[in-house]
Amino acid sequence: MAGMEKAIGIMGGTFDPVHNAHLALAKQAYHQFPLDEIWMLPNGNPPHKRDSRQADMKCRLAMLRLAIRNIPYLKLCDVEKSAQEYHYTYETLGYLKKICPDTQFYFIMGADSLFEFDSWKEPGIICRECVLLAAVRDHRPKDEILARIRELEEQYGARIHILNTPNMDIASEDIRRLLAEGKDVSHLVPDAVAEYMDEHDLYRLSS
Repeated sequence: MAGMEKAIGIMGGTFDPVHNAHLALAKQAYHQFPLDEIWMLPNGNPPHKRDSRQADMKCRLAMLRLAIRNIPYLKLCDVEKSAQEYHYTYETLGYLKKICPDTQFYFIMGADSLFEFDSWKEPGIICRECVLLAAVRDHRPKDEILARIRELEEQYGARIHILNTPNMDIASEDIRRLLAEGKDVSHLVPDAVAEYMDEHDLYRLSS
């Protein structure tokens, strides 16, 4: 990094709800790369998830605050908190770069998204505004991922690094389903988040 440029990781997601695998991945990124902070960015209405059921944005923000409150390098970034608009990654990164011009942003994404990247809005702008950290999981061959990375580097001038993914198979959708079935999910989320969901009766069939 040149001069006093800060290095900030951006981890976007619906966080509906935030769970232990989200936090493990953020911690891995922080320790694997020279990042000063990681900003957890809850999406308002992600364009690729327009039909999915979401908790109220206020609740998702509250759960994130509880989940990261004791992890000093994780911060909440609420620039997409409007639930009335769709937010594109290139627009958010452009805005963040405008208000933080001396920051190098690292955008954390799933390796599978590399194979859908051409369908994203303005992939060239995304590659210009940030470094991509691709979280690799075991179900896709690493040589296939490396070949795709080379394609994107040639096509968009992308800067892409592989992020080692903790072996935790947790999905927010599964947590919502388990809660709807009245099952315990306390082992899948931080204690404070489990307490919040119980207190506010989130995701249960009666809610």
